[in-house]
Amino acid sequence: MNILDAGQCAVILLNYMGAPDTLACLEALRHLDAAPHRVVVVDNGSGLDEVMRLRDGWTALNIQDAIPAPALICRDDPLPNARHILLALDENGGFSSGNNAGLRLALQDGGCRAFWILNNDTEPAPDALSALCARLNQRQDAGLCGSTLCYAHEPDTVQCAGGCTLSPLTGVTTFLLGGESLSVVISRPPEPIESGMAYVCGASLLARREIFEEIGLLAEEFFLYYEDAELCLRARQAGHGLAWAPASRVLHKEGGSSGAAGARNGHMPGRSKRVDYLSLRNRVWLMRNYYPSALPLTLLSYLGVILNRIRRGQIDRIGLVLDAAWDGLTGNMGKPYAR
Repeated sequence: MNILDAGQCAVILLNYMGAPDTLACLEALRHLDAAPHRVVVVDNGSGLDEVMRLRDGWTALNIQDAIPAPALICRDDPLPNARHILLALDENGGFSSGNNAGLRLALQDGGCRAFWILNNDTEPAPDALSALCARLNQRQDAGLCGSTLCYAHEPDTVQCAGGCTLSPLTGVTTFLLGGESLSVVISRPPEPIESGMAYVCGASLLARREIFEEIGLLAEEFFLYYEDAELCLRARQAGHGLAWAPASRVLHKEGGSSGAAGARNGHMPGRSKRVDYLSLRNRVWLMRNYYPSALPLTLLSYLGVILNRIRRGQIDRIGLVLDAAWDGLTGNMGKPYAR
């Protein structure tokens, strides 16, 4: 049996102009009941001031634990001996690109047998990583495992139980058990939930080393959104199952650096035009590649998206919806420079 524990895991944290959130996440990682093998923070082209803020803040945290300061390196530098690494990139290539840079670095360490991709706007509970490892130990057929994500502003409300469903007809995704109370969710047996899981939510995703060695890293053409869905679709095609660790509780501030903040106190979602465009474009691209026979229905569903934007008083986004659908259909992917 392939037994995994926290001491064999690398944590990958991606930062973009979010040093306070990243440092709060690092503070939470200090209190894990079992320390990971190493932690890699990737700054996604925020600039020198942000990198120094991260380095100084992280160094101060390490001093409290008598741990050496994080090693500051640049892209293509070799893996240093330091347990904690701050990788400074010179440009923002998106969620997948930044995480992939951290993964490539950590994959050089043979002692890393699993990789915890963790949003910087999260704060994991002390047993979050141990619970993820325990569930993968129970599910030897599974290659990826997700946490119980809860809203940071409402810690007793679940955002999702490990991951999401994905409609094979429209590409619309839905959080598993989203909005339910934490006490109810964690009392549920994981197997029925896992059976309906299309993908693990990338805000807290533990993947075995074999996943990346067999199917490759995150797809960088997405830039942001749906890359976790695409990774899991590839993994499932390769015969790897998906798991959920109910006891792995992670608070999520949701969209801290992307402009994708969710609804708060009944107000409309604060979704930026850039995020709106990316999520709509990437949905079409995903469906084109994995469910091509359903693509006409997916595109037809965008009439409903347009009506929804009109209902919200966002008439100025009609062109954005059409552009997103066209770009996804024609493969105009990558960084949305014009948005």
